[in-house]
Amino acid sequence: MDLQSVNDIENTPPKVQTHTVQFSGDAASYFSIWAVNILFTILTLGIYSAWATVRNKQYFYGHTSIDGHRFDYLATPMQILKGRVLAAICFTVYIVSSSYFPLIAALFLLVWMFALPWVINQGLRFNLRMTRYRNVQFSFAGNYKDAFINFIVLPFLSLFTLYLAMPWVLKRIDTYIHS
Repeated sequence: MDLQSVNDIENTPPKVQTHTVQFSGDAASYFSIWAVNILFTILTLGIYSAWATVRNKQYFYGHTSIDGHRFDYLATPMQILKGRVLAAICFTVYIVSSSYFPLIAALFLLVWMFALPWVINQGLRFNLRMTRYRNVQFSFAGNYKDAFINFIVLPFLSLFTLYLAMPWVLKRIDTYIHS
């Protein structure tokens, strides 16, 4: 191979690959899932909502394909239910403490402000870890510092711009989540 051939290979732009994304679901089949989910969620006072979430995501992921390969949703309803019970306990503790001990409620909010970026990262990590495409599970590599800046600091600072900076902040949050 001569030097000109090597230069031609190096200067050749990479081929752009396009992949077809298809959704094969239909409104009638989803409506039946949705109706059952709503009915059972109401009858169980919200407990069934974890199962409803799994059914919804399995339906949408299972009917979404790229180049003929479908997505899978791997989470179990119990995993989601445990997270929701934990969130309900935290909310109940805050409500009770704010009614009887306002100083403890303020402390709870301060702790929550610093815990929120970690919770957001864990939620994003969970959702991606429970998604599989072609037998490969996704992951999320966000860090606490970036989450704290994007979800706590920047929204707070946008207050001083009378929320004129909020579209930029939302774009930063979106970029953080999707990168």
